[in-house]
Amino acid sequence: MPSRRSIGLIATGGTISVAPPSADSQQHQGVGALTPRQDDRPEGIDVFPRDALSLSSRRMTPDDLWTLASAVNEEIAAGRDGVVVTHGTDTLEETVYALGLLVDTRVPVVVTGAMRSPHLAGPDGPANVRAAIVAAADPKLAPYGPTVVFQDEVHVARLVTKMHSARVAAFGSPAAGPVGFVAEDRLELLLGPPPETDLLPRASPPTTRVGLLHAATGIDGSVADAIASDVDAVVVAALGAGHVSPSLGAALVRLAGAGKPVVITSRCPDGALLSHTYGGAGSETELRRAGLHFAGTLSAPKARLRALFGMSAGIPADELFHPADGAGR
Repeated sequence: MPSRRSIGLIATGGTISVAPPSADSQQHQGVGALTPRQDDRPEGIDVFPRDALSLSSRRMTPDDLWTLASAVNEEIAAGRDGVVVTHGTDTLEETVYALGLLVDTRVPVVVTGAMRSPHLAGPDGPANVRAAIVAAADPKLAPYGPTVVFQDEVHVARLVTKMHSARVAAFGSPAAGPVGFVAEDRLELLLGPPPETDLLPRASPPTTRVGLLHAATGIDGSVADAIASDVDAVVVAALGAGHVSPSLGAALVRLAGAGKPVVITSRCPDGALLSHTYGGAGSETELRRAGLHFAGTLSAPKARLRALFGMSAGIPADELFHPADGAGR
């Protein structure tokens, strides 16, 4: 690598950047960008911090994701060698995927956070930020698209998910595991970059309303009927390999027939969506035959973002989710 690297550090809020509760409040207070101390910064790397947002990740909206993507693009346009985003962990996996949709990663883009606040024993934020900066400074990471660096592991946006609600080792990629790791201030890559990119061919501010339904025992068509007039499309976290109850299946077919795309994902954290193994009402065979879209390996929240930003940019659902191969792109 060149003698010095320039890294943009964008803060959005979250556990990694909270202060202890004030004397008159029992709630933690959000603070600005987490700027690494001079002795915590990797040698040969200059860090340029800025605030883009100051939000708990549970408060993130599609408009906030657009704002953040714009900030990342600004850092890239300014000539940074890489960009690190600090973020709350609740929706971190959705944000990194949104960046994969909206940011052309000519340089590495890395998202990280913390499970323990800075004022608690054993805070993990400083180590995660340092590892993220190291990863973002290595140009070999750029072809992987936006990644998550957490607990020294590197995960790609499409597969990463929050696996545990409280442990510091909170993130994993059930389908494939991490693609690399950081050790002794160097990036080690174990697997090659994804074969395709999730980057959308064009992007616009979010205007499309996309609902999300979760299939479960006894969930029938009434849940889809109830939101039909309020959404432009619906993503379903279906059972198993792409199944729903007969009643819910009939309601989803009606929704699709009304011109509102319906995208099927699985509520399982790993595995393929099938195309012709099971038959009957609510099966993957019947749903595909009715023209519903299948999202491949994407989780429901990520498929929702793909539909939301893609349709907002005027990209038809059948271009966003390819029914022939179930790849979801």
